[in-house]
Amino acid sequence: MVSVAAMVIKQKSINGMQVLSLIGKLDIFSKNSFNETIAYHREQGIKGLILDLRGVTFIDSVGIGALVSAAKTFKQMKGKVVLVNPQETVKQILEQMNIIQLIPIFTADETYSSFSTLS
Repeated sequence: MVSVAAMVIKQKSINGMQVLSLIGKLDIFSKNSFNETIAYHREQGIKGLILDLRGVTFIDSVGIGALVSAAKTFKQMKGKVVLVNPQETVKQILEQMNIIQLIPIFTADETYSSFSTLS
């Protein structure tokens, strides 16, 4: 588990898929920790990430930029990033910024059973 003042990132593997549960604020103060976590998974050769946003209470333009950067990085590697379970206010911001055009947003259960593979 990675922790900074504004965000906690819990990492787990479910059915061979990497899930990052983000808790707190995804903003200028947590961007570096988020980017380091993404870089670690990229370096490990992970092809897909599920970013569970149910615990994200705030996102700003820097946080949105970090999500877009992560998605582009994995797309270049022929992989994929998906967002699941954003709180309504966060989801509205992502929709207003047209992020759904770049990164799919889903609702998922605790086992992420709707995802068989992300590659």
